Amino acid sequence: MIVAIGCAAKGRKPDEQLAAVWRDYRSLPEHRALAIAGDIQLGRWLAGSSGGHATAADAERAALEACARRRHELRAQAQCSLYAIGDEIVWQGR
Repeated sequence: MIVAIGCAAKGRKPDEQLAAVWRDYRSLPEHRALAIAGDIQLGRWLAGSSGGHATAADAERAALEACARRRHELRAQAQCSLYAIGDEIVWQGR
């Protein structure tokens, strides 16, 4: 199992930040998932991802846990939600 966490970096546009996180996420082995918390459009967000799991459900759970750890470290208020499962973006753009 591989778990990665990240957050938006100052000085980079939100789409560039997400592109970098997406690139790193896509390099994770299957089954993988990516969770985010915050507002992507405003550049105020963080992420947790995980890959190399036996099932998609395990990957989802681990990604949400990684996001929650990062959220706790940064004392972020926004809740974590799934952004992607495998190669499919499932985020509803809250």
